[in-house]
Amino acid sequence: MTTGLQHSLEIGTASATLYLAGTLAGADAFTLRRICREIPDGVNTLRLDLHAVTHLDHGAMNTIRSLVRYWRETRRSGFRLSFASEHLVATYVDTGAEPSQRVIDRIGGGKAALTGMFL
Repeated sequence: MTTGLQHSLEIGTASATLYLAGTLAGADAFTLRRICREIPDGVNTLRLDLHAVTHLDHGAMNTIRSLVRYWRETRRSGFRLSFASEHLVATYVDTGAEPSQRVIDRIGGGKAALTGMFL
């Protein structure tokens, strides 16, 4: 299935930025994970930039969750995901917490942080 999502990938020594544009849908999960598989193993920081995403189709948030889970499970290290849109900038940082502690909405957990700003 083809969706209206375009992407570009910028890879540095220890970090990568995945820029998405157009419509993000549930069907994009496998494509985005395939892109992440091509990122060299030494890269442990991923920034996901959604600033150019114009529409979130059915299942889009599941796609983002799937990508976060895939990155965490395959890299086995801390990571940083930055979400940016026209109205919101948010960063999720996981500093290598154990799987049982990796909960994005955990209150008082010293291992992860979510910061955001509404524009």
